[in-house]
Amino acid sequence: MYAIKFRKAAFLIAAIVCAIVAAIVIPLTSCAYRVDCGFAFYYVCYDCPTDAVSASSISSLVESYGGAGYIICEDGEYYVTVACYYDEKDAQSVASTLAKKQLDCKVISAERESFTLSSARRRYAERHLSVLNLLLQTSYILYDLANAVDSLGCDQLQAKAVLGDVQTTLEGLERDNRSGCFAEATAALVAECEDVNYGYILSRDVRRLQIAVCDAIINTEIY
Repeated sequence: MYAIKFRKAAFLIAAIVCAIVAAIVIPLTSCAYRVDCGFAFYYVCYDCPTDAVSASSISSLVESYGGAGYIICEDGEYYVTVACYYDEKDAQSVASTLAKKQLDCKVISAERESFTLSSARRRYAERHLSVLNLLLQTSYILYDLANAVDSLGCDQLQAKAVLGDVQTTLEGLERDNRSGCFAEATAALVAECEDVNYGYILSRDVRRLQIAVCDAIINTEIY
């Protein structure tokens, strides 16, 4: 629980002050600017289905093994995720361990290195980075929580308390972004968090929410 408490404190501070990482804004043309950032996640994936229907079926199978079962789409390909890590070595290690249990997994990396804004919306660069970094902090909290639930490092009341803080922050992001580019993503995350926090909390469900947050960081179209 020490790791959770530490990250929870950092998370709440971030939620209150909404810390802003300085944006590096590089002009591309007279009317477009690239905002450099650096977000990378490493998904341990069980399979690469051919379509969304197949992915849904495999997702249920992965969940039965205790994996997240969250479906991501990278470069037009579907992947069913077991878990998500922030270091490639950790992800590769888990994939190797699962292979010994006859679960053939691969590691898929997903990155967001930058986004582009028009000249008129350049002033929103720091605000968008602030949202992305708060989502990142949220994913850290969920990662730690899933591990704690797995190892019995926290009970259900403690898990629900952490998820309650996560939901409060996600709801704040949703209110602040109802008319912006993060509107759809934050609304979906709030709904997902409510589902996870309903009833008995399982680590696989927390991991699914964590990956949903990471997916929002990577794939939200920012403008």
